[in-house]
Amino acid sequence: MKRKSILLVSSAIVILLVLSFFVGTLYSPYGLVGPAPPPTVMSKTEVGLLYTEAAEGQPVAQERVVIYNAHVSLETSDIQGTLARIRGLAEAYGGYVASSSRSAYGMQNRAEIAIRVPKDKFHAAVQQIETYGEVLDEGTSSEDITQQYIDLKARLNNLLRQEERLREILDMAKTVDEILRVENELARIRGDIDSLQGQINYLEGVSEMSLISVTLTEPPPPFTPPGMDWGETFEVAILGFFTVLRGMIILAISLIPLVVIGVPAYYLYKRRKQKKA
Repeated sequence: MKRKSILLVSSAIVILLVLSFFVGTLYSPYGLVGPAPPPTVMSKTEVGLLYTEAAEGQPVAQERVVIYNAHVSLETSDIQGTLARIRGLAEAYGGYVASSSRSAYGMQNRAEIAIRVPKDKFHAAVQQIETYGEVLDEGTSSEDITQQYIDLKARLNNLLRQEERLREILDMAKTVDEILRVENELARIRGDIDSLQGQINYLEGVSEMSLISVTLTEPPPPFTPPGMDWGETFEVAILGFFTVLRGMIILAISLIPLVVIGVPAYYLYKRRKQKKA
């Protein structure tokens, strides 16, 4: 009997150890098995280089142009202070506040703020912001726009060469009609150049300054029972009492015809039954 008990205890300990091992191996609070991979940030020496043709036809190395965005949702009891810390973080990293707003939903206050920071400070800024409260949601994304950027640059270079050629033609024009036609074409080319340059400037701006959107919410307020107005409560109770009493009176009066007819009929039936007996 003692040997059997020792065997059962030993088996239970072994099962517990095996179960603990599998739970510790498979469970991760972030849904990952093993250590999380490092952020996908490439240094300038590791970044892949693409090649595009310059105006002179010589190949020029082009670094990848990537747009980084992040969204962080935090729960904090000090929304005003957290907003100030995020603004200070943006300024310290050489960025700026793109937008901010505050609102209230019932008893909870809420705020949203979007900042832009240099792309080399992007991941550090996200990690710092996550320490400002309890993280409810977090996500990052990246968009490689290198090919789009190269295409725009190539089109811009072609238009610049066309503009230069048209200016040479304009210098050689002799009649008013020739001058007007060349100037109209130059105006069209210049409009296309300005449009492309604006798109290139926008892509360069959003790729150099990454966007981080932060949503701040207060913790839900603790449950508090509603206040009670004893005068109103007593009034409602009295009203309920008279409502029940009114119903009883209506029911009693409604049953009088049944009683008037039913009681004599019952006695007649009982009397006949006694006579037969």
